[in-house]
Amino acid sequence: MAGKLGDAGQSRLAQIGSGTAQPTESLKVTTRKANTPKPKAFRFSPQDIERLRALSERLGEAAGRRVTDVDILRGLLLLGEKADSKKLLSAIKDALFPDP
Repeated sequence: MAGKLGDAGQSRLAQIGSGTAQPTESLKVTTRKANTPKPKAFRFSPQDIERLRALSERLGEAAGRRVTDVDILRGLLLLGEKADSKKLLSAIKDALFPDP
């Protein structure tokens, strides 16, 4: 076995270990794009699902095409960005604690 490893000092592995090896290729660093969609799950109550379904039907009739639940949620997010914080918090409170 000693005869076979006699010239092991010249191998690339031995050079890497001693720090004398030159890199043969540069490594590319990749980053994830910021606009890559990421799946997210939400838990809606049956009442919330019914609201979303009714809203989807109403908007679909007005638009003349199918409007998906995701389209509605994206639109609501955009409205939420533009809305007054107090009005938005009031709407959230009304949704969480409806009057009997």
